[in-house]
Amino acid sequence: MMIPRLLNKPHRWLLAGLCAASAPFAFAQLSPTAENATPAWTPTGWSGGGFYYSAAFHPKRDGVLFLGMDVAGVAKSTDHGKTFKMVNKGLIDYAMYSLAVDFKNPDIVYAGTEGGLHKSTDGGESWKFIPGTEKKGLHITSERGISVRSVASDPTDSNIVYAASPGGKVYKSTDGAMTWRVVYQKGVAVDTFAGLRVQFGKANGAYFGGIWSPLEFPKDATAATGIGFTLKGDGSTPEKTFINLKTSTGLSYRSRSVSEVFSDVQPRDVVFSADDFVLDPDFAKKSPDLAATAPKTPDWTTVNRIDFSRVSAPDAASVLKIARIFFAAKGADGKEAKLTVRDFNADKAVQSYGNVRLGESASAGGAVSSVVVSAQKPTRVLAATSESGLLISEDKGETWKPLATPAKAMHAAFDPANPDVIYGAFAKEGIHKSTDGGATWQKISTKLSPKFSAREIAVNPTNSKEVYAIGSDGWNGDFFYSVDAGDSWTLSRTMKTDVAVDPTTPGDGASAGLSAPTNLTINPLNPKEIFISANWRPAYSADGGRTWEERVKGADITVHTDIRFSGNRTYASAMDEGTLMSEDQGKTWKQLWPLKYDGEFSGHNWRLAVNNINGVDRIIATVSPWTGKNSTIVVISEDGGKTYKQTTAGLPTYEIKANTMWGRGYPRALAVDPSNPKIVYLGIDGDATEGKQGGGVFKSVDGGYTWKQLENQPGSRRMYYGLAIDPTNPKRIIWGGFGTNGGVYISEDGGDSWNYAFKQDQYLFNVHAAADGTLYAAGNNLWRSTDHGKTWKQITQIKGRSVVGLEIDPRNPKVMWISAVTWDGSSKGDVFKTTDGGVTWTDFTGDIQHRKPQILRFNPKTNELWSGQTMMHKIKQ
Repeated sequence: MMIPRLLNKPHRWLLAGLCAASAPFAFAQLSPTAENATPAWTPTGWSGGGFYYSAAFHPKRDGVLFLGMDVAGVAKSTDHGKTFKMVNKGLIDYAMYSLAVDFKNPDIVYAGTEGGLHKSTDGGESWKFIPGTEKKGLHITSERGISVRSVASDPTDSNIVYAASPGGKVYKSTDGAMTWRVVYQKGVAVDTFAGLRVQFGKANGAYFGGIWSPLEFPKDATAATGIGFTLKGDGSTPEKTFINLKTSTGLSYRSRSVSEVFSDVQPRDVVFSADDFVLDPDFAKKSPDLAATAPKTPDWTTVNRIDFSRVSAPDAASVLKIARIFFAAKGADGKEAKLTVRDFNADKAVQSYGNVRLGESASAGGAVSSVVVSAQKPTRVLAATSESGLLISEDKGETWKPLATPAKAMHAAFDPANPDVIYGAFAKEGIHKSTDGGATWQKISTKLSPKFSAREIAVNPTNSKEVYAIGSDGWNGDFFYSVDAGDSWTLSRTMKTDVAVDPTTPGDGASAGLSAPTNLTINPLNPKEIFISANWRPAYSADGGRTWEERVKGADITVHTDIRFSGNRTYASAMDEGTLMSEDQGKTWKQLWPLKYDGEFSGHNWRLAVNNINGVDRIIATVSPWTGKNSTIVVISEDGGKTYKQTTAGLPTYEIKANTMWGRGYPRALAVDPSNPKIVYLGIDGDATEGKQGGGVFKSVDGGYTWKQLENQPGSRRMYYGLAIDPTNPKRIIWGGFGTNGGVYISEDGGDSWNYAFKQDQYLFNVHAAADGTLYAAGNNLWRSTDHGKTWKQITQIKGRSVVGLEIDPRNPKVMWISAVTWDGSSKGDVFKTTDGGVTWTDFTGDIQHRKPQILRFNPKTNELWSGQTMMHKIKQ
């Protein structure tokens, strides 16, 4: 059974909007050094286990193959997929959903991501983003669940390029993708009201969603009477809608439900007065002392952040267009005015979270999934749309007409010898064929399973009788081949696995079925060679699809959550894939658990603790299963991973929802008492609710087999990686909270009581206790305390990013490494190093292929720094 890739990552993480602003990055203490120039990182993870979403053989260079991944960018192979190397230089984001190689100029490759379109002119070795193609611009993006082949070039003219937009348009460029014009758009009403379009709902499965933005009260304004919006709704009536205001004085206010703003479909100004707001009840509950003396309504001059959120069913969409945010106040001339503080016509940058989609609707007039150009007749172009079926152009995309096909089209293919013969993949409607240039169609998949959903189709370029198709029934994938031009089909979906390269789930056996295939590509120089990108395991065939083998070496897509060392062994945990171990410094890996798919156990492994006791590694891991009756499992091995036991004793069995980072409480924090390995602390994010215990800090005194939720909890249970034990005093426990009442909480008595020790930065992602007892808190910046938390000093100057990864050389506490990342799918991120205790910092990012590591671990035995999150790397120090 194939394992589902249930969590959609990384801006699919539900990470966006946690706290990181979109402001430019600044690091005041960077020092230019020779080391700053070229840190060289070595990939050291395993391959497989993720969603490989796009693939393309090179048309003129035998064996060259490109593979795109949902969270890891692009990999390139020059040996028919036997080995890959990552080629992410220049990408602005890593969500790679479409690839195309120019036929006429073999050095040109196009890569479509959620962030926009990229072009390579050196065979995919490096990339340049094409400005204006982003979602808030032309929306020439490639997106999950929509895009199949979203870019195509004219095989006779490299300057002519076509792009299929999820926004319902077909674009054409005549200058090699530098500029674009719309050549097709389904007739829809034109909205002359500009502004930021916010769709609440139908973006994912969350019941809530919102946007937020920093604000600054106008310096020359006085006597404000309210805050307002210039907006228009869609006539809907969502269940609940709230405006939340935060102030520079640390207060939080919430409006009454303002769902009426959606009801009017005409543009208008709406102003909310102070009487529309009260102190946020959650804030008042968590900060009773501060709330007791706070003004009951907001002081407009102190408002520095606004949140606009909606609560409703996930599949119910409500749309607002917001042109601006303003304060109703007196201006410098003393006259009443509406003073704009956010103009969304000039700048649409906001942070979003939960069930929200920004920008043009992905289904406005029907998304376009693919665009295809006939090799024999390049004037003929096809576009596959989600609502209008296949469209055809006979004049290089200048004019279009719909064909009599099923409404939802995913992809189409021309017979390479006869452009009048066309095959189409129509999702649940199967495979159809036309022999008269699209005038009439016949369904040719009637004998296939009615559950088969056709995604892509291809024709052998040297033998028109051979036709191939991929599709899925849920997570189960199918490949069909036909030797008679579609009159009959043969299923071929089993592949030989490569456990040495992809060590995940070895207990499933030497073969596995295809899972959720996404792209099908044929090597034009040897058409017997076929490659399929798919969930978990990409597949390669050398015999026209009769037999398959997994080929994925070097295409690391794993999202690692922890790395630990013991002697010559390295342990790593990962989302989806489990816990693995290497005994040769990462050259090869062995799965410890789960050994095969287990519906009650397979899922996300979060944190590891490894203690060598009498020469044997004792391992503890925390797990959140995909499914099953338990939301949190602790795994314990007493023999270095040879055997293991699972326990849930004392842990929450339900999914915690209240006040969590990702919509569900996860056991992301784990710490073992360095003086007594029987004492273990576990952190799960999320508040208690009526009749439910919630998350927080749990303690075990028997090595992790049984757990007890601490009677007293830190003031914030919303947490990421924020748990540590002071090695100089194991009774001292450090907890890092996030959001309201976030900051550092310290217990001096093993968790019996807590002191709110640090609140200058309330958005913490990590805490660390160094070997000498120095404490560190990582959030919007990095903070240090040398007196056990009594006082703190900021030792970085970072703007617009969050410090998440944090490591300190145990031999020299002045040597530290941090990672500064953003919470979206972009490639914005860096690694920094200091050798003087944070006085100066060096950019240490170098050539790392994924710039957003959240895990940094130093191995003093080998003098290597390891990084993890998406992909794993190491570098000699």
